[in-house]
Amino acid sequence: MKKVLLILLLSFFNNGITNADNSYETKNFEEKNIVVFKFKVPDKKFPNKEYVLAQIHFPETLNTKFPLIIHQHGSTRDGIEFEEWGGRTDEWGKRLVDEGLDRGYAVALIDAFYNRGLNPGDKLKFPRAVNIALKLGEILSDNKKIDKLKIFYTGFSYGAEQVLNLQGGRYSNQGIFKAVVAAEPGCNVKPAPALSNFSTLIIKGEKSHYYPIACKSYFEVIKKINKVEYILIPKVDHYFSFNSKIGKGKALNGCSDNIILVYPSGAWKHLDGTLTYRQEAMQKCMTNEAGGSKTREKLDEAINIALSFFDKY
Repeated sequence: MKKVLLILLLSFFNNGITNADNSYETKNFEEKNIVVFKFKVPDKKFPNKEYVLAQIHFPETLNTKFPLIIHQHGSTRDGIEFEEWGGRTDEWGKRLVDEGLDRGYAVALIDAFYNRGLNPGDKLKFPRAVNIALKLGEILSDNKKIDKLKIFYTGFSYGAEQVLNLQGGRYSNQGIFKAVVAAEPGCNVKPAPALSNFSTLIIKGEKSHYYPIACKSYFEVIKKINKVEYILIPKVDHYFSFNSKIGKGKALNGCSDNIILVYPSGAWKHLDGTLTYRQEAMQKCMTNEAGGSKTREKLDEAINIALSFFDKY
């Protein structure tokens, strides 16, 4: 079986290759069934640091095609380190690999902060990582070892915000993702939904400092036009832990009772119809709260909810 899988991996990307325009480079780790992929995704915030990373894990099966989950980390990359170039993911990504592989999924972990000097508190500097996921999905969908009809997207916290950005008109007709899961987004400032061609699941913790009322409100807006589900896990915080604590940090959670929708016209409008604008919204909605004990008693449950959602597609 190992020999067959090795052939599959070598056919996926040529080991150590850099393409002619230097837009990507790959490293294969056959014994671990892993490919690390460095690729270019332009971002106006980082004009001289366009490269990002993805580490792709493959199940030990003889399937000719794998369903694929692409994962976007949160603001804290506290999970595994990549096999090459120093990339990292979060704890959700780490556990998603183990549980996803057991179900026959290939799992691609994105590092959107690679070589960009970002810290968890630099929230207004974070890249628009949804573009990275779409680019990676586009690249991998052309490979014969990936089932392009079964490509999915997950994100935790900041990553979950990126997942929900797909609701906006700029992305709603994307042809990459069949279904997506947003785990513990904040939902305070989100695009006004446009008609989409994919299904969405939002997972929230009842005691999260990203207060569930915000995402429940956004869920109600989305469901008027798109396929969306909402699951609230009782008694857990942002990290799906029981012993929740609110500390000091940075969180876009100050508009939870009256979220802001951003329209294609450029208008920013609270759910009650009150107009606002970017600078005012950031001042009103950004707080000094942080939360989560990181004991994560219910994290595996949350990941299994996400995988069961994808299994339906």
